[in-house]
Amino acid sequence: MESFSLSSLITLALAALVLVTLRGAVKIVPQSENWLVERLGKYHRKLDAGLHLLIPFIETVQHKVPIQERQLPPRPINAITLDNVTISISLAVLYRIADASRTMYRIANVDDAIITIVNGTVRSVIGKSDLDGVQSNRRHLSTEIEEELRTVSEEWGVVLTRVEILEVDVDQETRQAMQRQINAERDRRALVLDAEGKRKATELDADAQLYAALKQSEAVRIRADAEAYAVGVVSKAIAAGGETAVEFEIRKLQAAAVQQLSEGSNAKIVLVPTDVLNGLSGALSRLASKV
Repeated sequence: MESFSLSSLITLALAALVLVTLRGAVKIVPQSENWLVERLGKYHRKLDAGLHLLIPFIETVQHKVPIQERQLPPRPINAITLDNVTISISLAVLYRIADASRTMYRIANVDDAIITIVNGTVRSVIGKSDLDGVQSNRRHLSTEIEEELRTVSEEWGVVLTRVEILEVDVDQETRQAMQRQINAERDRRALVLDAEGKRKATELDADAQLYAALKQSEAVRIRADAEAYAVGVVSKAIAAGGETAVEFEIRKLQAAAVQQLSEGSNAKIVLVPTDVLNGLSGALSRLASKV
């Protein structure tokens, strides 16, 4: 009975040892992690996602490193611009671990290290630009900061995926000065627009007057051409022996003129028939010839 119990205990112990050995030898790495294996206290290899076998009691998994993209907590960074304005910048820094061995064995705390480098890089980059440049060229500044950080981060096995400027804040006095500048710029634009409107109205009025003058001159020219044409027609009629027609037209004009004069309220006109005038004219001519 005692021998049976001892053999059973030995069997159970061996079975437990086998299970522990198998458990220590067979490792399944999830997709979102990299595992670092040490052999006898020294880094040996990296385990990617999938099934892996280790040498029991010799190889051990010391670090399980998440390789998902992560974001550093946005913290305000104080910096001074090229025109001596103190601003506070909040950045969004996203990165992922590309080489887990460098991240775990070359730096103690990668997040704090990146934050320290970010602070120094931001102050250096912002110091090269004025406040207006920081406000208007955020994408360019973000790219420049990302380029500065990439060289340092590669030493730690980290890949920066995105650096974005979230907010640029200034002190109260600078904000008030900026508001006054904005108001002045708005007033200037309003004055410029008003002046341009008046200039445009003046130009349109001048164009209208010029157009009217051109049309009037064109009308005068047309009337002159018509009168010249009429004179030409009359001249041709006289040359062709049309004295009677010409005399008829002259009498019509005389009659119209006399009628127009007689219509005036203060006009005192004595109308003398044309035949009497002609007879009187003929008599005077004969009298003058006798004398």
